[in-house]
Amino acid sequence: MASNPASPDKRTLVARAVLAGAGPGDLAAHLEAVGVDAASARFEAEKAVRDPLFIAAWRLANRVAKRDWNLDIYHRLAETLGRDNEVPVVHHIAQDVFFRDFYASNRAVKLTGLIDHWDAPARWTLDYLDSVVGEAKIELQGQRNSAPDYEQAKDRHKRLIALKEVTKLLRQIDATNDFYVTAYNDTVNKSALAPLWADMKGISLLRPSGGNDGFFWMGPKGTLTPFHHDLTNNLLVQIMGRKRVHLIPAFEVARMNNHTHCFAGRSLDDLLGDPDIAAVMQCCDISPGEAIFLPVGWWHHVEGLDMTISMSFTNFARPNDFFSNYPKEG
Repeated sequence: MASNPASPDKRTLVARAVLAGAGPGDLAAHLEAVGVDAASARFEAEKAVRDPLFIAAWRLANRVAKRDWNLDIYHRLAETLGRDNEVPVVHHIAQDVFFRDFYASNRAVKLTGLIDHWDAPARWTLDYLDSVVGEAKIELQGQRNSAPDYEQAKDRHKRLIALKEVTKLLRQIDATNDFYVTAYNDTVNKSALAPLWADMKGISLLRPSGGNDGFFWMGPKGTLTPFHHDLTNNLLVQIMGRKRVHLIPAFEVARMNNHTHCFAGRSLDDLLGDPDIAAVMQCCDISPGEAIFLPVGWWHHVEGLDMTISMSFTNFARPNDFFSNYPKEG
């Protein structure tokens, strides 16, 4: 192979070959395929298979490949169902049915009739918010259009503003993804918006609480949350406007190009054009008074079809700690 200061060294090429699936028996062929001459490729391969680090890496790669094979079983079985890509809908679901058929089974479901006893869907207009908490200083995600990584770099986009200034913007702007009050802003907003919580009552699927255990979301038409997965089960309840949710089962992690933390490296358009993903992707719209259960690990993309207000909850009446053993990134 010609000398080139910019070319990766052979040890790097060996590492890349292992990541590409090369084992001890075909490592030399992988190296030749990327331009290493045959004699050097054999020499590097023989040296690598005596290296404890290579052996450990190869065994780890095999372990990951086996897990991907196991997860792909679920993909192939899901394809046999001939799904119509619609999330199932259940009205007035019984608690035991929910926890057996969806929570423990890691399946998404759209729920209606869950908050019929709430005052919030009828009361929460922009005028009402102004009159009750308009002067409160709340936190939001601002200037999201200034960078494509607005979801990963949430701290960079935190802004403090009076809620009445947000409602003013919502009245003036038809559609944008530039500002959004999200669950990430909860540390400030839980206390700032406390007078609103009286408009919400209990939900049969959640643990009873003396206060508000939910997370407040508000934004204009056009808000986008790109594909990611959560570290808990989540219940997203719609109070104003409509949201469209695309969902992909957790077992598709290998196809989602999970490049950073819990974020996918692929866009909605890209995934819609992938027949493997399209075969198992589900989609539904949720309107005021409706909710969707987002199972832990499921990839989801959320779009505001109108100006929206939502609440999300994680305090289910069943164990929901899936984050304590989440692998830490180096």
